[in-house]
Amino acid sequence: MCLVRNDMIDIRSASPDDMPFIKECIEKFRLDDEDLDYHQFIAAMDGEEIAGFGRIRPHNDVYELASVGVVENKRSQGIGRMIIEYLINHFPSDEVYITTDIPEYFERLGFRKIAPGPKELVAKLKRVCKSQCREDAAVMVYKKCEK
Repeated sequence: MCLVRNDMIDIRSASPDDMPFIKECIEKFRLDDEDLDYHQFIAAMDGEEIAGFGRIRPHNDVYELASVGVVENKRSQGIGRMIIEYLINHFPSDEVYITTDIPEYFERLGFRKIAPGPKELVAKLKRVCKSQCREDAAVMVYKKCEK
């Protein structure tokens, strides 16, 4: 089922068959690879090919917008923004949290850094960043009611 569509890209729920490609991209792009479950993901489709993906990841006390990636040859076409906007619009709370080491990208989309942030996300950031984050990694929030 097509959930969102622009001239070239459809956004739909991910399927189990999408996960090998998504997992490969997550590893290549150094994204959050914890607790991957296809039920949490959406896929941005360019015809029959996955152009990008993202997920809403549940934690014990909060949800996180996570694992957003766009394949290299599809970048700078607005697909990442489309994925993020879709996930924000379907987020189960008014506060949309993300952990990222590219905060400047998310600031352009309306996210702002917070400190310390929800304890589960601070712990995740520390755990994940031991090996793969840039120096400016942060917990960020987007408040839907402030649009």
